[in-house]
Amino acid sequence: AAVAVPDFRKAISGSRGPLVSFVGPFTKTGGFYARSWRDFLGGERDDLPVARPTLSLASHALRDELILVGLLWRRPVSDPGTHKQINDEVRAATKLYRKKGWLTKPQGFFPAPQAPTDFEIRSYTNRNRTHERISFDSGYAPHPEEPGAERWMGYASNQRMYAMMLRHDAEPRPWMVCVHGTEMGRAGLDLTIFRAWHLHEDLGLNVILPVLPLHGPRSRGLPKNAVFPGENMMDDFHGTAQAVWDIRRIMAWIRAEQPGAKIGLNGISIGGYVSALVASLDDDLTCAILGVPPADLIDLLDRHSGLSRGDPRLETLELARPIGRMVSPLSMSPKVPPKGRFIYAGVADRIVHPRKQVLALWEHWGRPDIGWYHGGHTGFFESRPVQRYVDAAVFQSGLRDATSQPKGKGKPKG
Repeated sequence: AAVAVPDFRKAISGSRGPLVSFVGPFTKTGGFYARSWRDFLGGERDDLPVARPTLSLASHALRDELILVGLLWRRPVSDPGTHKQINDEVRAATKLYRKKGWLTKPQGFFPAPQAPTDFEIRSYTNRNRTHERISFDSGYAPHPEEPGAERWMGYASNQRMYAMMLRHDAEPRPWMVCVHGTEMGRAGLDLTIFRAWHLHEDLGLNVILPVLPLHGPRSRGLPKNAVFPGENMMDDFHGTAQAVWDIRRIMAWIRAEQPGAKIGLNGISIGGYVSALVASLDDDLTCAILGVPPADLIDLLDRHSGLSRGDPRLETLELARPIGRMVSPLSMSPKVPPKGRFIYAGVADRIVHPRKQVLALWEHWGRPDIGWYHGGHTGFFESRPVQRYVDAAVFQSGLRDATSQPKGKGKPKG
């Protein structure tokens, strides 16, 4: 569920050798542990809870740091010519978006899709449980003249949209759209991470789990450097636009099949980022539950680049910042009702900075109900408070009638 970082592996290992890649996570975790004691004993205090430093908390931070190293090693290092191409594309895109007025009014960058009419649904049974899989053409295409558009449309397997579904056969039910994080988009993993069967069977929801661009089956046969998010900025921006398009297209399909259906979003990590964007564009959402969500993709990539001063690749990040702000949920106002806004995050998150990313989004969303858990970025999965928080949000928002609430599900705790 971890969010991806840019393909800047040399910045971590490079000429210093792989030993630095191995030692780095432990060094960074030690620094985090020391700062945690400082804050706990009377340092900086704000809306971010100050947790008592424990070995368990440190282990969560270490796991995040190791995940970051793994993500870096899984991605190839591009040559200098590629970075020049990336920079040229970003410059041209910034000029185009400024001319279109999207840098200040980003809604125009995200057109609303129509519901698919030509789709395929198949059933799959595993361990006496049956789920469905729907697929259809995404229908997304970059705007005319956008840099990198031809390359993006050349990612053939990405142009088909896939989603898993758990549907009730009886009366119409509310829908929960679960938007996954980086390195996800696989049936077994997504069903487990989202506790999809629990949402379906115990809370009585129809559940649909879309696959984001360049993930799962949408990444088959693609070049190794075709990743989202990654170092190719225009691929990141096209990926963001298509992710928003695809989620809205799924919701348009739900509304065509079940007019008047209540729909909620449940996003994790980069899926929380996408969900926040969708919740700023869609007029008829009941709730949006954002788990460990980034607020600004470029700031996130910059945080984990590890680039030193003078590295020419820093220019790429600086050039991309205006577009990064354009495709940030901080650039638009949320349309989901205040009582339907929920955020949860880990106080030891080493991937999505709790203060710089999560609190920025929380402030922008009007300080909605927020749940903090004592763990890192990936710790939400094993956190009982997070599980209770998501369950309670379903009923507190009105996605499900409170009279059908299972016993033991209380109000989310901040």
